[in-house]
Parts: sequence; structure tokens; C-alpha cells
Amino acid sequence: MLKRVSLLIFTVAIFSGTVYYMGCSSAESTTGKLAFQQQDYIKAEQELKKGLAIDTQDDEGWYMLGYSQIQLGKLDEAKKSFAKCLAISNLYGDKIVALWVDKYNRGAKGFQNGIDAENNKDMSGAKSFFQDALLDFQASAAIIPDSLKSLSAVGQTYLALGEKEKALEILNEIAAKSTNPEDAVLVAKVLFESGLAMMQQNTVEPAIGTFKKVMTIPHLPKDNPYYETSAYNLALALAKSGEDMRTKDENSNYKERFSEALVYLEPLSVNLKKKDLEPQVWELLVTVYANLDMTDKAKDALEKKNSLQK
Repeated sequence: MLKRVSLLIFTVAIFSGTVYYMGCSSAESTTGKLAFQQQDYIKAEQELKKGLAIDTQDDEGWYMLGYSQIQLGKLDEAKKSFAKCLAISNLYGDKIVALWVDKYNRGAKGFQNGIDAENNKDMSGAKSFFQDALLDFQASAAIIPDSLKSLSAVGQTYLALGEKEKALEILNEIAAKSTNPEDAVLVAKVLFESGLAMMQQNTVEPAIGTFKKVMTIPHLPKDNPYYETSAYNLALALAKSGEDMRTKDENSNYKERFSEALVYLEPLSVNLKKKDLEPQVWELLVTVYANLDMTDKAKDALEKKNSLQK
């Protein structure tokens, strides 16, 4: 008899607790959560927003709202919803991570499909796959904003789509956050290629600024080929600018440009790892020294250049 009474009391306690919980959950939240379970994400978002305006501490509601917004492509809003969910508790942390994994893997699969299509000369198909991959990677970046893996994937997908400016914006963000040299090299590659394109178009001043950015990328190894070739091309662009200034006006301060070029060239002449660049470095040094009236050094540089060519 005692056991039966205890059981009854326990059951009533549970029932009372359930009634109390349901009493605190708004009709809008209940409707929104039901719509979420039915994968009606449009209705779920609409109703959950109303419910969460009443009960702002409903972590489940914030999770469902964020999930719904991801499915609807409302990434900025989803980012805020997930942040509010996790600020309340970490109860839905694993589910948020699982959603990130799903979106990232979908993006990775789409990206690989794009590469395969390119290899098969199906450029239209490749573009479509890359665009789909971009959406999934962007979604994963919204789910876990601190994921450098997601950001890197977004940046590389922009590169695959030929959108270098957008890629560079993302990759610069990565370089600012990451201590990984591989991330720094990826940024250097994009900047270096942009600088070369500027040089080919004879837009020297923008090229100077671009190559200088490579030189200041955090965690980019000084012996990395992109660092060394950027240093050489920066010196080349500065020398080109100096020559243009001298041609236009012999009394201009063109020597300042050659002096600045020397700052980047001389270290390369001592510690260069990319040996196939060495003859070009010494050839440019001949020009720079000569324009700075450093005759003896210009002669020594010429001898060094000739010895390398032999």
C-alpha cells in the first residue's frame, strides 16, 4: 500500500511538472515546434519568433529557429539564433555540431563534383556544383562562425568560381585569425597572382601595394616561394616606378623608389631559397645600384649575374 501511494505521489509530481512546463510554453512556440518536426521551416520560423519574444530563455526554441533559418538560407539570422541558444545552455551543442558536419560534408561533396566536372571539360556543370558547394559551406560557417575550416572552404570555392576579390576577403579574415602557415600561404597565393596580373596590365602602383600586403601576412614563412617572389616583384615594380619618374623628370625623387627596391632585393641576394630566381635578382640589382650611382656594387652585381648564367 505504501509503495502504491509513493508511486501515485511520484506520478502526480511528474504530471504537475508537465502541466507547469506546458503552461509556460506559448501557443506560438508549441505551433512552431510542431511545424519544425514536420519540416515546415517557413511556418516554424514564423511561429518560433513569436514564441521566443515571450520566452527568451527557450534554448530548444532558439535551436529550432536557427536550424529553420539555415534551411531557409537566412544565415546571418541563424548565426544569432544559435548564439542565443548556446548562451542559455550547451544542451543543443551536439546537435548544432551535427548540423555543421552535415552542411560541411555536403559542401565537400559538391566541391569534389565540381572538380570532376572540370576534369571532364564540363565547365557549366562545374560552376553549378561549385555554386551549390558554396551555399553549403556558407551555411556551415554560419552554424559555427569560428570554424576556420568552413571559412577556408568558402574562400577556396570562391577561387574555383573565379571570384578572387570575394575569396581574398575571406582568406584575409582567415590569415588574421589563424596561426597556421598553410592558411597564410593560401592568402599569399591569391595576392601574388593579383599582383602579377596588375604588373601585366602595367598598373604598377596597385601592384606595389598588393605585393607589400604579401610581405606583411602574419605567419607567412620568409623562405616561402610566394614571399620571395613577391619581394622580387615588389622590387621590380618599385624600380619600374622609379624609371618612369626619371623619364618624366630627371629632377624628381626617383631615387627614393630605387632605394626602397634595394630594401627588398639585398636580403634576397643573401638568403634566397628559390635558386631559380637568383639570376633575376642580381640582374635587377645591377639596374638599381646603377640608378643609385653605386657603381662598384653595380659592377659586382653584373659579375655575379654573369657567373650564374654560365
